Formats: sequence, C-alpha cells, structure tokens
Amino acid sequence: MRPNVFTYYSHVPALYSEESQRALIDVWARSWKKAGWNPVVLSDRYLRHDPRYPMLKKKFLEHPTEYGDEYTLSCYMRWHAVATQGGGMLVDYDVINYGFAPRTPPADRMIIFCDDPPGSIFMGAVLGTRGHFEQMTNIFYNWQIKPEDTGAQANWWYYNDLMMLERLFHTNHHAKPAWLVKENGCALYDYPSWKNSRLVHYGYKMHETGHWPKHQHIEKLRPF
Repeated sequence: MRPNVFTYYSHVPALYSEESQRALIDVWARSWKKAGWNPVVLSDRYLRHDPRYPMLKKKFLEHPTEYGDEYTLSCYMRWHAVATQGGGMLVDYDVINYGFAPRTPPADRMIIFCDDPPGSIFMGAVLGTRGHFEQMTNIFYNWQIKPEDTGAQANWWYYNDLMMLERLFHTNHHAKPAWLVKENGCALYDYPSWKNSRLVHYGYKMHETGHWPKHQHIEKLRPF
C-alpha cells in the first residue's frame, strides 16, 4: 500500500488563480505518484468537524501578518490537518519529487528537509508522526511574540509558520524541541543542488527567473 504524502490547499484569490494552482497540484501529484507515494490534497473541509478547529482558527488569525489572513491561516492549519490524518509526509505543492522514496516517520524526531543555502530553513517538506504534528500545532498556537521577533530585519510582513521555524532554529529566544531536526534532501530552486536533489522546492525564485506560472515550466526545467 502506498504511503500518503500530504499537501494543503486553500484558494487565495488575491495571490493566484484557481486554474494555475490546480495545474501545479497536478504536476506535483504526478511526480509523487511516480516515486511511489499516494498524493493527498488536504483543505479546511477536513477540519470543519474537528472540535479544535474553531479555537485554532481564532488563535491563528490573531497572530500578526501582513500577508493576508487566508494564506497565513493555511500555513498553520496544514500541520493540524496532517495530525488528524495520522502524521506522515507534508510538502508544499511546489515541491517536486525526483526519486524520494517512501519513508516511515521516525518515532524520535520530526525532520525538515532542506539543502542550500547553507544554514537555511524553509518549509517545503517535513516528515513526522501524528504526535509531532500535534506538538508543532501547539507550538504555533502558544507562540509568544518577543521583541526580538520584530523589527526591520525580522520579516514581520511574512510572519507565519516559516518565520517561527526560523526563530526556533536560528535564535536563542525561543526553545526548539530536541526532536525537531533538519536533514539534507530538499533543494530550493535555483541554488546549486536543485539539479540533482531528490526533492526540489520551486519557490518564488521561479517568478524572478521568468518561469511563471510554475506549472508550465517545471517539467521543462527538470523532467521527473
């Protein structure tokens, strides 16, 4: 039986068209299916009958952001959504699989896969148990913003789960759980290792390099 790989989709009209995102999800799903996984697209409809959903939604919408409530809410809710499915592999739907074989979540750690730039952390692919995803949901829920989290260099406008992860890994004013670790395995386009990594995160750099919309260019840049 193929293990599930999860992504989370919430339509945000101000950011992109439904057509372009569904086309990108199709590219994503084909790449993961080819590598032996069962692609599953989660959304808030998986959560509407969850007893924690109203409480989590209210709290997450109170976290500051200038990037839009709909998008930012989905960044937090995807962790809880995977917890409700029993844990496993969570990826953005612009993370394309080039032979990353199915893996069982280790009991003792949650793995965030990222390669270069050295020392970076980006939310593209994460593997964990139900308990790990539940604990990360609680970390985001209980997050206390500190003076060090704000300011000109703090990416206040983009404050979401990624910024919280960066602060856990790269500062000493938030306590990172020992079980939350990084491993190589997912390259961010267009840093050097994207040409041979088993996972490639085709992020916003695609726009800067003129490869937009993404779904029209990914398989031309590197077929899977």
